[in-house]
Amino acid sequence: MKTEELFNTGRRSKAILVFIASLAIFIAAVIIAHLVQTDFGRVEVSNVYYQNYNGKQLRAKLFRPLPASTDNPLPGIVFMHGYQNNRESGDAYNIELARRGFVVLGIDALGRGNSDPPGDLDDPDFDSTFGGKSSMAYLKSLPFVKKSAVGIMGHSMGAEYAYKIAREDPTIGAVIIIGSAYDKEATAERPRNMLMIIGELDEFRDRFTGTKDIRKEWMKSEATLNAFPVNNPEFGKTYGDFSEGTARKVFMVRISHIQESHNRACIAEAVDWMQKSLNPPETLWIDSGKQTWPFKEAMTLLAMLACFISIMPLGLMLLRTPFFSSLQGPAQSSYACSTRSYFFFASVNGILMWLYLPLILTLFAVHKYVVNVYTVFPMLLVDAIVWWFVWINIFGLLIFRRWFKKQSAEGLTLYELGVSYQEDGFVLDWTQIGKTILLGLILFLFLYICEYLSELCVLVDFRFIYPLVNDLTPYRVLMYLLYFPFILLGFLVLTTFVHGQLRRPHKEGWLGTYFSWTGYNILALIVPIFLFLLVQYIPLLTTGFIPFEGPGGVFVVFILELFFIMLVLTTVMILSTWFYQITGKIYLSALLNALIVTWLFASAQVTAPIP
Repeated sequence: MKTEELFNTGRRSKAILVFIASLAIFIAAVIIAHLVQTDFGRVEVSNVYYQNYNGKQLRAKLFRPLPASTDNPLPGIVFMHGYQNNRESGDAYNIELARRGFVVLGIDALGRGNSDPPGDLDDPDFDSTFGGKSSMAYLKSLPFVKKSAVGIMGHSMGAEYAYKIAREDPTIGAVIIIGSAYDKEATAERPRNMLMIIGELDEFRDRFTGTKDIRKEWMKSEATLNAFPVNNPEFGKTYGDFSEGTARKVFMVRISHIQESHNRACIAEAVDWMQKSLNPPETLWIDSGKQTWPFKEAMTLLAMLACFISIMPLGLMLLRTPFFSSLQGPAQSSYACSTRSYFFFASVNGILMWLYLPLILTLFAVHKYVVNVYTVFPMLLVDAIVWWFVWINIFGLLIFRRWFKKQSAEGLTLYELGVSYQEDGFVLDWTQIGKTILLGLILFLFLYICEYLSELCVLVDFRFIYPLVNDLTPYRVLMYLLYFPFILLGFLVLTTFVHGQLRRPHKEGWLGTYFSWTGYNILALIVPIFLFLLVQYIPLLTTGFIPFEGPGGVFVVFILELFFIMLVLTTVMILSTWFYQITGKIYLSALLNALIVTWLFASAQVTAPIP
């Protein structure tokens, strides 16, 4: 069956069935994620909002085991996520702690998630703990929390803040530092009951520990000798006394930074440490090896993918309606990129994508020496990615123009590539563009409403390891509007490249064509990033050497973002290729890509300065 036959009104039922099946999978995945998060009804999970000491609003997810009450208060723990994360990033730890009898407050630190922006670093009221201190005070104020048994923990930058808060507050009975380290200020008594969890391959180990070989150096460091009450302390051994608050341990596994927040051994170590430090009721205790969080993480990814895929049949059904029928394709078949040309152009694209770090360095030079970018564009990680994305597409556009000039002499037109609405020159049909915008907005709003209702009803968002999308606060709506034009510009060029210049030959049927085009498009965009990551991680995993680290590990921050970018590009290409195939034009694909990716950036990325 050819693509044109998809618009046959006699085939409506199949699109409806696929749409209903996708929605059913989405709903089922959300429900399962909710059940795991609530330990199948034994833990109440709720949104809470409270004021930071400087007037900023904080949002958190509160896990309350049902036995916790005013008459039966249970130990409480604050979890602080890392720099580029939000509250759900700690769910693996939070779920396992809550189902074992701890009240857990997983916070959106200031500048993350739905908490307020942190403000200017130079402001006298700037909170250097990004809401950590106020969150501990809020936890202690809850009537069902045992005030004499509270702890704090965090990952990466969140661990750094958690450690400082615990060091200064003797009422905090335990602290767990994950993917960070204590410093020389730690003593044998302060902070109380301190556990450090770190990956031997952690990319930030130099920043946090000041060591190149953490296994050889850290237990002999001045910071460790100050904090541990013994000579020659060793990894994996507990020293001190829990009842006196002097317990100390460094637990190290051979993993990288990003794995520390979702690692079964690390999570088991953490829940055991809190159990020994804060003594939850034995009747609520579960063996630390019995963990359910991976199911929740898998279900949130499945929910997102099912929801996104559901707009494919929904878009087809809308295109079958009289109003949108004029947007129907298919893509022209007169042009096809040869295998040799495909690999040549894909290689050129790969070279452009490898300009990632040089272009980011250029942006930071502009930021430092020319104009303060942060005052206008406060999402510095997004600034760097969008700067890279726009510039490589500008370079790509120049290359495309040169290529098209040669091809047009042989008869190729922009119409055949899906860029123009007429065969003569570059012509836009504004009526069709208007309908395309309307259709794109309808499909995007459907996605947003599904995610919004998932969060509103059962506190389940779309994520997998990384935060992906959340509902938008008014401030983040402004961020959306600020970044959208630049992302749209990039995708207008990118869709011209992958769906026009790189377009492979049609296959026998529409499904074969779709899978072929999607596979080739993903290959062209993902392989360069994958190869770049291999350059970073093969030396790291085999020798411990970090090729791209940068001052304070700043390069690592951006390289970790490449995992997120790979997932994003794969997802949007699955959708983008479909809508190009059934409309024959790049514009619905480019618009949907931009709407979705801007949502990913605006809702989940950090709005705090890079530390």
